[in-house]
Amino acid sequence: MWQIDILLHQKISRFMEQKPSPSLNAGRQFELDFAKFVAIAFMILVHCFDYSSLYLSSLTRPTSNAISPVGTLIEFLGAQPAAPVFMFCMGIGFVYTRHNSPREFARRGLKLLITGYLLNLYRTAFVVAGGLSGALGEQPLRPLVWAFALCVDILPFAGLAFLFFALMKKLGIRPLLTTFIVLLLLLLADMLPKVGSGDEWYCYIVGLLWYQCDFTSFPLFQWLPFPMAGLLFGQMLKSTANKRRFYLQTLAVGLAAFALTTVLACCQGINLRTFFTTDYFNMNILSATWSLAIVLILLPTYYFLVGHLRDGRLYELATFCSRNINKIYLWQWILITPIAVFAFALLPIDAYWKLFAEFAVVSVACVAIVRLRER
Repeated sequence: MWQIDILLHQKISRFMEQKPSPSLNAGRQFELDFAKFVAIAFMILVHCFDYSSLYLSSLTRPTSNAISPVGTLIEFLGAQPAAPVFMFCMGIGFVYTRHNSPREFARRGLKLLITGYLLNLYRTAFVVAGGLSGALGEQPLRPLVWAFALCVDILPFAGLAFLFFALMKKLGIRPLLTTFIVLLLLLLADMLPKVGSGDEWYCYIVGLLWYQCDFTSFPLFQWLPFPMAGLLFGQMLKSTANKRRFYLQTLAVGLAAFALTTVLACCQGINLRTFFTTDYFNMNILSATWSLAIVLILLPTYYFLVGHLRDGRLYELATFCSRNINKIYLWQWILITPIAVFAFALLPIDAYWKLFAEFAVVSVACVAIVRLRER
């Protein structure tokens, strides 16, 4: 039996380390462009929801089911089908990019990290303006300034992820061993303590690595499994000779993992809703596997729905948004706050049609601005 285990381990290791043939599935894969297009749309939707009076008013309600079914659906769409898909596709991009040296990865990571904190400063300006104008009432200003200025959003995470994989490349650590390191970091994060009360500036520095509060949204240790899984997926996708069979197998794995983790969660008395609400950012091995299973279900679904497209408006729009996803992500944050303030001042009501109108305005404006800036 031990000889069989050794042979199986050797075969897996050889598959992980083999260089995919450049003749198979090279270049852009539209199902991945479409996945990123859908992910950024869901991100914009949930961010508009988070900044809407619908969501903010629900926080003051005493009942635990303050958010409506529509709000719950929006929260789910803005969770697993959004950031985890984006991070998974980022890992696939590690395989497909031509700029794959440790130096280029490190340069990209630093650029994303700096961009993320510059975006934080922009959002902090609104908080400071609100505090100075008295709009925040008696709420202390300093903790909010630290939270917004040092927020660990998806861009700082992406920057750290590039730096992490740059280090792995520089040290010559192979994907299989890197996978074990990533899993160990995920398990370690679940055992590490929170630092301070959550209001101090150093909480957000530690939060770059493991979860401290909701403003340390994407700590490195707990979200690395998604780009790591994407990297392994990308290696297999690039070398497969039969994409249809590959995606059918991916779908089977995703469904099996989703069923297993759902059963385990229910047996432990865990409310699955917490996986995309209260415990969404604070990933552990169970919630990360459940989330990854959803990603493995979504990608084959996208492939079978639109993977055959090679032209048309949807193809052009999804490809454009995928290529410019970081720019669109930045512009949606630049636009969401002023548009939400303007919409509330103009029409101070709680209605989902108003939310979807804001989402449409922000989405169209983001794409239009990026298009104009490309000309």
